[in-house]
Amino acid sequence: MLKTTGRLLGVLVLSSALAAQLAMATDYSAMTTTELNEIRGTLYNATEEEQAAFRQEWQSRLSEMTPTERQQYAGPPANAPGPGPQDGTGQGMGKGMGSGKGGGNNGSGGNGNGNGGGGAGKGNK
Repeated sequence: MLKTTGRLLGVLVLSSALAAQLAMATDYSAMTTTELNEIRGTLYNATEEEQAAFRQEWQSRLSEMTPTERQQYAGPPANAPGPGPQDGTGQGMGKGMGSGKGGGNNGSGGNGNGNGGGGAGKGNK
């Protein structure tokens, strides 16, 4: 019984220490502005609370900066992922607005052959 209680107490102490470390990890006020800037763009997997704490501290720092300092940190961070390939291979979800040759009643509807599908085309009379 005493061994089990001792182990349980040890596990509780370790888990409390770990929780305290995690709580302290979100205290961004202890970091320098340079350190904060280095982690900008890397918080994608952070919790919402961590992201909010970072955002609040970063906004606080920006409001205290001179315009020259603010310019130094403007724009996306250097370590942020890029917008993706710039070779035109994106996957868009556009709305087809082409007009095709309608085969329905009086030219409305039908299966169009133009870009975008069956719009109001000329009917087959």
